[in-house]
Amino acid sequence: MFFLCLVPVLIALCAGWSGAAPAAARIHIVKSGETLSQIALHYRVSVAQMRQWNSISGDDIFAGQQLELWSPSTPEWYTVKKGDTLSGIARTYGLSTRQINHLNKLSKDRINVGQKIRLRNPQAKKPAPKPQNHRIKKGDTLSEIARTYDLSVGHLKKLNGLDNDTINPGQILQLRTPPNNSQEDNEPHQYTVKKGDTLLEIARRFDVGLKLLLQLNQLKKDRIHPGQKLKLRPALEDEGIHIVQTGETLSEIAWRYRLKLNRLKELNGIEKSRILVGQKLRLKAAPRATHIVERGDALWEIARAYGMTVGELQQLNGLKSSRIYPGQELKLNVEKSRRLADYRVQKGDYLGEIARLHQMSVAEIKKLNNLRSSVIHPGDVLKVRPLLGSGKEWLKRSEIDWSKLLVAPDGIRKVNAANGPYFFSPPKAARQRTDQYYEEHPRSPLKTYRQARKLWQAFEREVGRLGQLSNTLKGWAVVLDPGHGGIDPGAVVETLDGNGNKLYVVEDEYVYDIALRVYVLLRLHGATVTMTLLSPNHLTRHSSPPSQTFVNQKNEVYNSHALNKRDSRKNWPRYGNLSARVRIAREAFAATPKSRSIFLSFHADNDAQAPEAPQVLYYESKNGRNKDLASRDFAQVLLPALGAGSRTRGQSLGVLRNNPAGAKVLLELRNLAYTNNAWSLRFEQYRHRDAEKVVKGLLDYARRQNRSARR
Repeated sequence: MFFLCLVPVLIALCAGWSGAAPAAARIHIVKSGETLSQIALHYRVSVAQMRQWNSISGDDIFAGQQLELWSPSTPEWYTVKKGDTLSGIARTYGLSTRQINHLNKLSKDRINVGQKIRLRNPQAKKPAPKPQNHRIKKGDTLSEIARTYDLSVGHLKKLNGLDNDTINPGQILQLRTPPNNSQEDNEPHQYTVKKGDTLLEIARRFDVGLKLLLQLNQLKKDRIHPGQKLKLRPALEDEGIHIVQTGETLSEIAWRYRLKLNRLKELNGIEKSRILVGQKLRLKAAPRATHIVERGDALWEIARAYGMTVGELQQLNGLKSSRIYPGQELKLNVEKSRRLADYRVQKGDYLGEIARLHQMSVAEIKKLNNLRSSVIHPGDVLKVRPLLGSGKEWLKRSEIDWSKLLVAPDGIRKVNAANGPYFFSPPKAARQRTDQYYEEHPRSPLKTYRQARKLWQAFEREVGRLGQLSNTLKGWAVVLDPGHGGIDPGAVVETLDGNGNKLYVVEDEYVYDIALRVYVLLRLHGATVTMTLLSPNHLTRHSSPPSQTFVNQKNEVYNSHALNKRDSRKNWPRYGNLSARVRIAREAFAATPKSRSIFLSFHADNDAQAPEAPQVLYYESKNGRNKDLASRDFAQVLLPALGAGSRTRGQSLGVLRNNPAGAKVLLELRNLAYTNNAWSLRFEQYRHRDAEKVVKGLLDYARRQNRSARR
């Protein structure tokens, strides 16, 4: 009898499920590059179970597919036996009688012997795969194809490297982001231990820290045995955070991560059970001497935030390189980990948002400041973990007097605004009203260009007065290309603030701000820098509060008199007109050796099938035969600076094709398809941090090239 009672428990434990599951499937959305066996391993179930639950006959799955996962101890049907009661069956399978009544459309709790009771939802049929490409037929137009597949014309052009709307019968258009060709995607996520292996050797072989290897496999000692399967890379559930998705409840999230509901509430300062789509929930507390790596965190910025060197951090954590992974727990120097920063509460701030900004749990920030509740007031000063970034290689954001850089030229008025400042005239709307809202461009691109140049020249003079921090980039020419602009705003996405209110983020307005910050930092290191686009009425901006989002104004112009002198509507930056940007780059690099020229195009992706972390794209022809190897090398050098989870990929992009730069890449710094990324982009601190990462990577590359030139 004892053995019979124990068997179901052992089965549940071996399968990796603690307790019975609720009567709803856990959903896993397949990401690019994932295999069925990897997903099964992650959830500690068999591939056969995955196939059965999702009506899959083979191993074929596709990015974006939703896979159901059920607790192995919960069958779909149960046959009522003599003596059974509805409440007893519910207790056995971890359900409520209300759930069983709903699943079986029962009005009462009365059941009969032999009756079949449904315990979970019927299995969903495998959804039809979305097409990956489209072969053009006679009469097709780009706009019709975009509408058919629910894509924007701009995104379709970007995917296929098109400079204009011209397409030809028989031509094949890519409809989805191509498979990632990065080295990271080809790496194993699991390793089977062989005779003679040691944990330290495995950690070094696969470039994963020994402490992380222990953490991933829940090992307390480094003893392993042949045949043992080891996880080599963290999965989503190892990351220590969860971004709330549509339809999720707090209890479901707690069950998924095997947390007590009250503990999840305590960690995140949740008093009831209300959560918002896009809300970032912390799943574990970090001791003061530990930093839990998040997507985008870089080893160099963690070290500097806590007053440590990269070497010291590597030694403490058994790392042989600067590569780190989301969810990795990094040990900090005990004394230096006590370093804290002060945060002065502003009007509109709330504790959860401040904690999120400083990568803390609400529980940690309350304990640190002896707060009994989450109520805070403007003017309060809170002790917080230091923001990442800002080291000795550049001035901190707070050390640059941005107001002195934003000087109005003679005869031009400066207008302060909650999302400004602005020059000449501010936008009509106080913030972006809807995803369709825009403010039309002025009539004359030439007049707008002259206005923009006047503002830009004043800005350049003030930046020059900052002086220099180093000569590392002396002799280097860099062209910065803020993506989209003019008539083309790029992605306009809906997101939520911390109170659940709808907000809208416009891609081109925010990447322009990041490009300007990169411009300032590059000048501090001696680079000659050219922008491809200019705005006629603003420079760097901040939003106070961040809910005052930047407005879609179609007024940016090309930074070239020749491209505006005809004063025609066609002169405005627009979808696909990428050759103009290449022309500006060619003129900027005319007097610079190719080996000292860099082109950076800034974007924020909006593709749920692409990674959440930064991507660096280099040129690769559609057939894969023509690869820009120098730019691929440059992209790889940028990855450690951009942080955990960053990837590279080759793609046929018009702005990189025939571009004269020695190193040229397109940077997808954020992916707005992920609510957390849209949330982050609204904050000046995060935009400046993105800029610092780009400049750090560029400095690393320049130093390497400078050393090679001296040999």
